Amino acid sequence: MLANWFSRQGRERSCNSDAAAVGQQRHHLLAVLVDGAEKGPRGAELARHWADAGLQALAEVTACSQAVVHARLREEQASLRNGFLRDIASYCMVSLDQETLVAQIWHCGDCRVGLQGQTKTRWLTTPHLLAYESGLPSPRSREEHERREHQLTRCLNARRFRAPEHLAFSLKLGQMVLLGTDGYWLEHLEAGEPLHRLRDDASLLTLPVGAEPFIEIAQASDTDNLKHFQFS
Repeated sequence: MLANWFSRQGRERSCNSDAAAVGQQRHHLLAVLVDGAEKGPRGAELARHWADAGLQALAEVTACSQAVVHARLREEQASLRNGFLRDIASYCMVSLDQETLVAQIWHCGDCRVGLQGQTKTRWLTTPHLLAYESGLPSPRSREEHERREHQLTRCLNARRFRAPEHLAFSLKLGQMVLLGTDGYWLEHLEAGEPLHRLRDDASLLTLPVGAEPFIEIAQASDTDNLKHFQFS
């Protein structure tokens, strides 16, 4: 089975601050996607660090409860104070049981998880952005609307642990699970901006749902920002 990884630096970014990690553990397929904010000094490094740490956490607690996953992530978050005190990031994590076809999802920030359709993507998660908060009055200007589209209401940071939102879905054989950063789903898919004109970094990880062993990842990235692990 073939997975796909696409990642491209935005034209208004100094480097590509997106990162991902994919792992196989018996009949579980694990994946983490992270979008590091450029306004911190080490956003790209945080993204790579949290992608690896998040995948290790999933591998350790695959069969455990949501509370156990949160506790493990809290431990990892506490260690960020040593090197990432001024950095923030968004992330999403997927643990897919290839036997039961149940996918567990954790997400924090504006990365999204969805299913690929013939004509459009069906998003399974709602981003933690001010624009998606219920009960807000309508924006009074285009500038306010754009601000809400980019203002996070939950994120990964070293100062305070924000538990990721947890969801579980039953999938079907042959479906494709998508993990995307906001540069891809918001700027490219929703706003319709061509990939070569995107201002923000844009990344998309596509994972197959099926009983066959996970074999290969086709990569189209402008930097080395994907890791693949095999767990016993």
